[in-house]
Amino acid sequence: MSEERTDKGRIPFIKDASENIPPDADAAGVASADTEQPKKKHVFTRRDVLAMCGCGVAGLVVGGVLVGWGVTEKSIASGRVEIKTTPLKMIVTDRAKCSGCQRCEMSCTLKNDARVCQHIARVRVWDNYNFGAGIDTGDGIYDDCQFTVEHCKQCEDPWCAAYCPVHAIYADPKTGARVVDDSTCIGCGMCAQACPWNMPRIDTETNVSTKCVSCGRCAAQCPNGAIQFVDWKNIAQAALDAGIVRTITLVDA
Repeated sequence: MSEERTDKGRIPFIKDASENIPPDADAAGVASADTEQPKKKHVFTRRDVLAMCGCGVAGLVVGGVLVGWGVTEKSIASGRVEIKTTPLKMIVTDRAKCSGCQRCEMSCTLKNDARVCQHIARVRVWDNYNFGAGIDTGDGIYDDCQFTVEHCKQCEDPWCAAYCPVHAIYADPKTGARVVDDSTCIGCGMCAQACPWNMPRIDTETNVSTKCVSCGRCAAQCPNGAIQFVDWKNIAQAALDAGIVRTITLVDA
């Protein structure tokens, strides 16, 4: 494939969205024709993909880009599927696939805390025994019991961080996930009180707060595929395959 010089800041794409090969240039700013350029991997982020597609996450849903992961307008509207995004991943949870085994909770704490302790799990399965699929449906504790997988929402403006008196919660520069600095946290529990979903928990053994760091262990251990951590590069490829993007040029910002 021949390479053409592009404007500064533009990176030519190839069909395989997992590779993004920026051209090298000499001191004069002209690409060397007789030098074979090494291929370089480009780490796709949420911002990259949304800029490339010219739409937000809702546009990807409407355009059918995410259907391969079970994300459609209907599945989201019904409450069956929920999506959350971080700079590097899209987290898809499907309550219809959750059997309530709680293996995700056990594997989460085994990886992050070196012990099984579901009380402090960063992912939790909340069983809707009282109301089943919804209030007044009549399919509660003795009939159609459904389960809901809950993660940290990775809020853009997280209340847990805003209410932390010692500023122990910050965005990890590599993953973008909101994480707790163990050396700073004083275990006061303000983050848990401030979170609308009560996702942070205080570990009574270490006396510090714990929350999801988007490590993906829960997804890897789910036997039913109820939790998926999807790379944005795979979503970019799906957008290309679906014809959503035809001019395949990514602008670095």
